[in-house]
Amino acid sequence: MFSSLLFLTYITVSQAENPSHDSCKKPSISWDALSMDKLVMNIDSYELCAKTCKNTNKQHYENNCNYFTWNDGNHQYFRNSCALFKSPGDEQECQNCMSGAASCFCASPFACQDTGDNVAFVHTDTESWSKCEEHCNINFGCSSFTWFTEDHPYRHLCILYKECSHSEVDTTCSGCCSGVRSKKSPCSQSQYKELSSAHRSVHAEGGKNRDRSYIRDVGGLKSADWRAMVWYRFTGEAGTKMAEQFPGWDNCGTTWPGYLAVDNDSNKYNDYKLSLPTQEEGEKEMTVCFAR
Repeated sequence: MFSSLLFLTYITVSQAENPSHDSCKKPSISWDALSMDKLVMNIDSYELCAKTCKNTNKQHYENNCNYFTWNDGNHQYFRNSCALFKSPGDEQECQNCMSGAASCFCASPFACQDTGDNVAFVHTDTESWSKCEEHCNINFGCSSFTWFTEDHPYRHLCILYKECSHSEVDTTCSGCCSGVRSKKSPCSQSQYKELSSAHRSVHAEGGKNRDRSYIRDVGGLKSADWRAMVWYRFTGEAGTKMAEQFPGWDNCGTTWPGYLAVDNDSNKYNDYKLSLPTQEEGEKEMTVCFAR
């Protein structure tokens, strides 16, 4: 008797307002000149060279810039220049130069740290920071996350954290990009309504209650705690969760009660047999069966 979805909690850490990218700097290192895609002149700082590399990607240049080398004002052959690379070759030592990876220049270039009980989940093979953010948004226990870039030994790992305070971050990590969940959890109190009526309990007798905003030819009354299609949480006399097996006809304050089609021995007559969402899955569509 209910169009359902399920849920849980969270906390946040703010992103750095003026992030330091010192950990991204690779002094006296560059790559084989044969792998260079472009050399831009009149670039008078490392930061401007990094920005030039990232802007090249926004302009849909034929060869995206993934790495760069800034040659300073004392360089012997091309002063104040910025070498752009899509796929760098072998690493080489250089003088009056400093290199970096475009992926390291994110809004929060640091890593949250494991304090013993704050890791919610770890995803492998996560191809981008935005995908890691997506993992955090659907994991109700996640407040913050750290994604490791292509150049880090833990590349493409995405670690979800229950909490991450400023005292628990590693600002020396090169190739670490962190963030916070950008979507409110349905389990935060302002995001859901409560279903608390005693007639919703599996122990309640039948009745004429319906979870719908209008009643056509079926008769009955709209349940007092029903507020249309929003997130709900079972509380109070209704219990703590929706029924996961058929409660029997004329129960739960209605004639034809609904129950979640989960995979258990009591639901041998339904064909769905879905498992409840794990912490990794987070938000998940489920099927509700109605006995008629």
